[in-house]
Amino acid sequence: MRQKKIVPVLIILTLITGFIQTAFAGDLVTPRLDGTYEKMPDGTKKISVSLSASIDDKRVYIENAPLQVSAENETGKTLLGSAVTNLKGKAFFEISPGKSIPEDKEGYYTFVIQYEGNQKFNITSKTIRVKELFMEISFPKSDSIINVQVSVSAKNDKGVKETVQDIPVEFYVKRLFGLFKFGSEKTDASGLCTAEFPKSLPGDTTGKAIIVAKVLDNEFYGTVGASVDFKKATPLILEPKQKRGLGDTDAPLWMVYTLLVLLTGVWFHVIYVIGLVIRINIKGKKALKKTIMTE
Repeated sequence: MRQKKIVPVLIILTLITGFIQTAFAGDLVTPRLDGTYEKMPDGTKKISVSLSASIDDKRVYIENAPLQVSAENETGKTLLGSAVTNLKGKAFFEISPGKSIPEDKEGYYTFVIQYEGNQKFNITSKTIRVKELFMEISFPKSDSIINVQVSVSAKNDKGVKETVQDIPVEFYVKRLFGLFKFGSEKTDASGLCTAEFPKSLPGDTTGKAIIVAKVLDNEFYGTVGASVDFKKATPLILEPKQKRGLGDTDAPLWMVYTLLVLLTGVWFHVIYVIGLVIRINIKGKKALKKTIMTE
């Protein structure tokens, strides 16, 4: 009899537990996962990820969230590695130039960023599909001007490199605190574009400058960069810093005379005050002696 009474109780508890889990599952927030792809000038492939969620109509960054990065094609999925978000919900994953990444039949990389969720957030993922782009910088010979030429190419369906036409390329020179843009061109039918390097832009003291070319946020290739050292820029001339002081011999004469008059006046007043103190002291002593003698 007791067993018959226990069975319905267990069934009811099971149903209640399942209802509670379903209710909690329904309250989970689906986060927003964004990702971008960039091929660095040294060939490193960098995936930047941002993980956030909307809670009470406020954007909240999800920190310390583990993310898995994989590459997919028709044959399956290959795990490339993992990353963890920082305080601002951002994570960065880099793939070294020598690492092999599986491609699909069309020659695209398909990167999948996976977030497994937790007690507050649902599982979510982001897919980035890009094709590898190749850029080469050269300096065609010219008599009077300095030209910077960029060649842009990509692999076709057969895996053979071919030129890419009508793609915008930005030209920069690396400065101390960032990049200075000096040109923006589109590639022609041969995959080439050229910009003139300003002669007014100096390099370092030896005439060396770093030229950077970039394709920005392209829907097929992402962001791709290339760089090269240019050793024929105008050398930077460092002028010695002038030291200024009161005793400089190259100061204007009116300044020297004014300073002498002011200092003379100051010292005259100092000496005059000292003299008054001495006179007052002497007269005070004499007056004290006369008072003692009369008494």
